[in-house]
Amino acid sequence: MPSTTRNQSRARRYVRHIAAAFAATALLNGCSALGLGGKDEGVPGVVGSVRGFLGGAAADEPRAALAARDILSAGGSAADAAAAAALTLSVTYSGQMPLGGGGLCMVASGTGRLRTVETVSFPAVAARPDSVVATPGLPRGLFAMQARYGRLRWEQVVAPAENLARGGTTATRALAIDIARHWDVVSADPALAAIFSRDGQALTEGQPLAQPVLGTVLGALRQRGPGELHQGVAAHQIARAAQAAGIDLRFEDLAAGVPQILPAFNIGGTPDFYVAAAPAVGSLATAQLYGALADRWRATPADQRAGLMLATASAASRDRAEWLGPELANRIALGDALAPARLRALAGVGGPWAPEPDTAAGTALSVIDRNGMAVACSFTGLQAFGIGRLPQGIGFLLAPAPTAENSATRWLTAAIALRGRQSVVFAGAASGGVAAPFALSQTALGVLAGELALDRAMDLARAAPLPDGRIGVDGLGLVPALAARGYRAAEVAGGIGRVQAIYCAEGASDKPDSCRIETDRRGAGFATGSQ
Repeated sequence: MPSTTRNQSRARRYVRHIAAAFAATALLNGCSALGLGGKDEGVPGVVGSVRGFLGGAAADEPRAALAARDILSAGGSAADAAAAAALTLSVTYSGQMPLGGGGLCMVASGTGRLRTVETVSFPAVAARPDSVVATPGLPRGLFAMQARYGRLRWEQVVAPAENLARGGTTATRALAIDIARHWDVVSADPALAAIFSRDGQALTEGQPLAQPVLGTVLGALRQRGPGELHQGVAAHQIARAAQAAGIDLRFEDLAAGVPQILPAFNIGGTPDFYVAAAPAVGSLATAQLYGALADRWRATPADQRAGLMLATASAASRDRAEWLGPELANRIALGDALAPARLRALAGVGGPWAPEPDTAAGTALSVIDRNGMAVACSFTGLQAFGIGRLPQGIGFLLAPAPTAENSATRWLTAAIALRGRQSVVFAGAASGGVAAPFALSQTALGVLAGELALDRAMDLARAAPLPDGRIGVDGLGLVPALAARGYRAAEVAGGIGRVQAIYCAEGASDKPDSCRIETDRRGAGFATGSQ
């Protein structure tokens, strides 16, 4: 046998040995990665083995985007990569993405050129009317998505997050900013402070971050699946630890909350624009704004667009109150509520806002793979750093039970656009509470209706309502423009919403090198892939 062949055989045996020992690079047996014709697929499941266009990812925290990239380079699908990135966020950006939180993901999948867009909904839910802690939605939701749309083994998807938690990493700028912003919460709990501070000061960029107990939890999740956290030994341990800390979380509570896979809602247009059909107000608000303004956006002068969007959004909030109500249950069919004629009638109407609670906690990510599958996810722990406590032995942050006041779940939002219902041209998700649908719809309008490059569309100044009745803006030039329309405007530090988006001008399936992937520069995230 030639020496090169012997060396390659030894290398492959070594990789398999390491994977079996540590489950860090689990290999697929009897499966093949599905790629574009004529491209080298390499060894399925081995990071770096796939050549050519991989796709890419954008996330609020850099290591999550890099975890997604590695999964794509191992032949994983966008769903595999999104699940790996989300679990990584629970380690490296846990203040906004705790393992005890939840969210929704939109997936554009399908064989050949025909795409189906579906929503995977997995909110953190209250098991009982008097629950103060939510049942985690994230692990089971990601598992359901990965099982339905993934190509790799679940073990490999979990491994990047587990390795970062067990072995430690360093704080990125995104995490350091988040800790400093919520230092009052972190410093109030000794267990949180032990992880996210050094010498009594908030953790800064580059300082060590280790979470071995969280690594153990993720190890159980990797080995035995998400059921372990809901009905297994780990669930008993979590419930006992919570009770010992005075938190009324019971073993039977952890069985609540089953993820749902629902068809997405298509509001039409060219391209077809899809939003999540799950009862997240943010996605429906995004649909209202995009659907109302898609025909008018290009013809509206740039300095008038923010005012037009605000006038449309206030009318949309009143309209939404009619067909959703305070219980967030559709009183009329969604197809009627989001009918094109009804949406167009909202454009520029203005008037008072319907009162809606706002909580800005959460994060988002978007991923596309080499086959044109796209995933856009919006997540939340309902409040920054969840319940603000880390009871001994639990290892991960729990989310508070959802209420009308802590309304972060309300503003989850994601959207996907298809050309001819075949090829993805846009996939995006946003965070930032009530500002999220403003940010996402404006970005989508910028590229799909305004023909802007994705980075320019994301950099446009934004505006959104503040709880005190003023309009928050993140571009000083907007203040006089909005004041002239009768709005009380105020500059908002840190910006209005954060978007993670992908735009493929000529379609991801038709011309993947036309794809551009961007993270919002209002944050400190990262985008990897075609730029």
